[in-house]
Amino acid sequence: MSEKLNRMKAQKEKAEQKLRYYQHQEKMLEHRIPELTRKARTHRLCTRGGMLESFLICPEELTDDQVMELLKLSFRQQEVVLALAKMIHDLQEARDIPTLL
Repeated sequence: MSEKLNRMKAQKEKAEQKLRYYQHQEKMLEHRIPELTRKARTHRLCTRGGMLESFLICPEELTDDQVMELLKLSFRQQEVVLALAKMIHDLQEARDIPTLL
């Protein structure tokens, strides 16, 4: 009887050790999420900033305020407002359609 009890205690200890290991792994992965999110955001900002600069003439000579004013003027254009609204609508509609596989 005590041999069976010892075996069960050993199994319990092994299971608790595995639980601690996986809890530690989970904590490490949770800490990586913000880092990966930040890296993705930084990449997106750099990429889109590069796209914007490709359309500007002498971008290094414009101030941040001037670029912001240019963007405000651009995004007030009716064609731009409609195009952006259509893009967002199409993305949302595509997300709502279930795929049939």
